[in-house]
Amino acid sequence: MMELGGAFLAGAALGPLVDRWITIQLARDGLRRSESWVMANRLMLPLALGLGWVLAWSQVGWTGILPAHLGWVTVTSALVVTDLEHRLIPNRILYPAGIVTILLLMGGALVDGMPGRLGDAFLSAALCLVGMGGLSVLGRGALGMGDAKLSGLLGLICGYRGVEIALQAVLAGFLIGGGAALVLLLSGRARRQTHIPFAPALVAAAWLSLSGPHL
Repeated sequence: MMELGGAFLAGAALGPLVDRWITIQLARDGLRRSESWVMANRLMLPLALGLGWVLAWSQVGWTGILPAHLGWVTVTSALVVTDLEHRLIPNRILYPAGIVTILLLMGGALVDGMPGRLGDAFLSAALCLVGMGGLSVLGRGALGMGDAKLSGLLGLICGYRGVEIALQAVLAGFLIGGGAALVLLLSGRARRQTHIPFAPALVAAAWLSLSGPHL
């Protein structure tokens, strides 16, 4: 319990730094943040990061791939915030995060003596990226390319446990996202033309998919 508490506190402590990082990256794209979002993130980000770090530690423990999972949780939390706030998954955050995650995962797999799992991880990332990218093109913008690229990053981490875990995460993301969209439509808070952020559903589904048996 003490280790889980430490993981929560460490993740939560990053909240202000991650929030500042988001602000800087959005500013480079010419986007300003509203004060209401800044206030909301003072609670939302520390909570999400704390819970995410607890989940990551509980799944992989003191293993070589722990840094990759902690970094993945941190980055995806930031991308959920930008998607909710600006309906945007910035490449300025996603691309560097993807490279760092790949390097950390590769290094961690070697440390753990499990380099064979990298094959499933990269295959899963490719399947998610190509599949979601195809849906984005066929859907003519209904699904953004940012969502497709994010799914590749999610597929990388989920796929390290197995290709089926990554595919399960994407499917669950559609179920969660579709359910949320239906609720918003029925409640009148959204219309058919409304762009509904998909990153929260994808990330939540990935978290759920990773909450199975320990590695």
